[in-house]
Amino acid sequence: MIPVVKQEEPKDFNKKVRIPGQRFLQTDPSPSSRQLQRHNYWRYIKEDLYNLYANICAYTGEWIPVTSASVDHFIPKSKEPQLAYEWDNYRLTTGIMNNNKGEQTDIIDPFDVHTGWFVLVLPSCDIKPCTTLDEIDSKRVDRTINILKLNSYDRTNKRYGIIQAYIRNDITFDLLQRKYPYIAFELERQGVRETISDYFKTKNKTLEI
Repeated sequence: MIPVVKQEEPKDFNKKVRIPGQRFLQTDPSPSSRQLQRHNYWRYIKEDLYNLYANICAYTGEWIPVTSASVDHFIPKSKEPQLAYEWDNYRLTTGIMNNNKGEQTDIIDPFDVHTGWFVLVLPSCDIKPCTTLDEIDSKRVDRTINILKLNSYDRTNKRYGIIQAYIRNDITFDLLQRKYPYIAFELERQGVRETISDYFKTKNKTLEI
């Protein structure tokens, strides 16, 4: 996870989402999850969310196809229905990551992430908290990693494959920055952009900054 810059709401957001959403909430201020899903006006701006956040998942820092895009309510709509139709509560992610997060509220908001908090460990491609964090923030990062399952086999294997493609020159660093900004950011931050292949020659060698 890397810092995400909050984008301004689309000009027609009020008309498409907020107004009909608030009208619904006036009739039922404490709706059930099923009722909220029946009034999921946020679906009308999913494409806007996708484009404004450059097709990048807020939690993995990786490009996602539009068919996999999902609108995450950072503060769960079941807990705070009044925020169900507010642009600032939306994060672009995938259905899988949205399900991983679920109703959890004790994860770090991508809008609040600080540079270098989530460290990419090489060559394992795991993600760990930065060793310079204080105990409180380190636990918050660790909890976020666990809840979102950022170190699941699928996630680490995908990061490994992306880095291998970069080492083979199958993808350029420019493409890496555009489609996999978390990985590109970590390679530059750790100063291994040009020497990344060295960390995959010896399995026991790791780098953690």
